[in-house]
Amino acid sequence: MNAWWSRLQSRERVLLGAAALVVVLSLLWILVWEPLSDSRQALRDELAAQHALLDWLERIQPQVEQLRREDHGARSLEGRSALAVVDQSARAAGLAAALKRIEPGAGDEIRVSFEQAAFVDLMTWLERLIQTRPLVVARFEVSRGNQSGRVDSLVVLRLIGAS
Repeated sequence: MNAWWSRLQSRERVLLGAAALVVVLSLLWILVWEPLSDSRQALRDELAAQHALLDWLERIQPQVEQLRREDHGARSLEGRSALAVVDQSARAAGLAAALKRIEPGAGDEIRVSFEQAAFVDLMTWLERLIQTRPLVVARFEVSRGNQSGRVDSLVVLRLIGAS
């Protein structure tokens, strides 16, 4: 390599050196500077979007809190125990045969066990229950039953803002 370089005329060496410098600078630009610049701009755009989201959330926070108060006020146990409400609603939803156990859990939780429950009926009951009563699903476990469309399930409900 040195022999080849020394055989070149000085003008050719300068030209090759300049070309090598251009190649190195181009590679630095393409492989280092441009990706850094692009990611920096993407982060700026993401930050602007996050600020816009934060502004919007701060603007609607009073409305959300008002809706939460109204929602909790509309959902009640009607003076009955949560266990009784859950039991009665499950039986009314046609899940009496599949209902195996309802028991108090830790704190404000209620554990409800089903065996061979119709999945669609179970989901419909659960949706109605959490929409009309001050309950939320804390945990939901489901496994395939022996028959098509049937499941074994454990539903853990948590009482919120009891009335």
